[in-house]
Amino acid sequence: MSTQRDARLLPGVETLTAEQRRGAACVWCETTLQPGIDDVDLGARHATRTGPAWFPRGCRRCCYGRDDR
Repeated sequence: MSTQRDARLLPGVETLTAEQRRGAACVWCETTLQPGIDDVDLGARHATRTGPAWFPRGCRRCCYGRDDR
């Protein structure tokens, strides 16, 4: 499931680890994710003149307040 969240709700890309920027970890709590299995796709962010592309994902707990494992 992909959902384009309001960019103001996401942490600043400059504050994220490499794993968080590439979608392998939750952008809020840094939990390791299995894309397509236990993550919430927050919508790819395209590269700009001031920053690279990034692929934010969140864990279900941070996005919905639950863990469906």
